[in-house]
Amino acid sequence: MSDNLYTLNYLQDEHILHLQLSIAVIDKDTANAIYDSYAKEPNLPDFTDFILDATSVTEISDPAIGILMKSMGIMKKAKGYLVIVMTEAFLQKIMMAHPEMFNVMAVFHTLEEARAYIKKSKQ
Repeated sequence: MSDNLYTLNYLQDEHILHLQLSIAVIDKDTANAIYDSYAKEPNLPDFTDFILDATSVTEISDPAIGILMKSMGIMKKAKGYLVIVMTEAFLQKIMMAHPEMFNVMAVFHTLEEARAYIKKSKQ
C-alpha cells in the first residue's frame, strides 16, 4: 500500500481482489502514485475478479482518468470480472465527461452489489 492511498482486501471465498481507494480527490500525481504502487505490489493473491472501490472519490482530473484507463491493463490480469464501485453523484459526473470508461467496466454503487453481480454472472 502506498501512503494510505488505498487498501487491498482479498475476499478469499470469492477469489476477488478488492482495491479500495482512500482519498477524495485524484489528480495526475495521485493517480500515478496509485498506479505505480499497485504495479509493484508484492505477493498479490491469485485472484479471479477485481473490484476497484472508488466510493470515497468525489473529484478526478482528466489526466487521472487517462492513467486509470491505462491501469486497466494491469487489472485485466483478472480472469473474470473487472468492476468499479462509485457513488451515483460521482458516476453521473464521470459519465458526462468520459463515457468511454464504461465500455471496459461495469459500475455499481456498493461493494455488495458488485459482489452479487460477479457471483450471479458465474452461475
